[in-house]
Amino acid sequence: MVNYTAEDGLNVLNYLGITRITDKEKAVFREKWNNLYQSKKQDIIGTVWTLYAEVLPFICGEGDRGSFVVAQMRDSDFGRRLETTGLDRKLGEGILLEQILKE
Repeated sequence: MVNYTAEDGLNVLNYLGITRITDKEKAVFREKWNNLYQSKKQDIIGTVWTLYAEVLPFICGEGDRGSFVVAQMRDSDFGRRLETTGLDRKLGEGILLEQILKE
């Protein structure tokens, strides 16, 4: 099993076309990566999805209803982008992330 880093996770977001995250969100993403990645049993997609859609809106947002709405929108958007790119399928087929990101 590959031990992915927060930078790999941020590269996944970029591959999915998610490029509008703030410097603060990137810093929190990096800070929270290791613990969440280990708790998700080193599932890179699950870790990136959770950080992007569930963690960042509340930590970097106001923590109110607006954060909840952003979380819902991000969750839905991430799923669509994941399906459109076939990233999860490609990883499941054993294609290395590094190779996929070069496409």
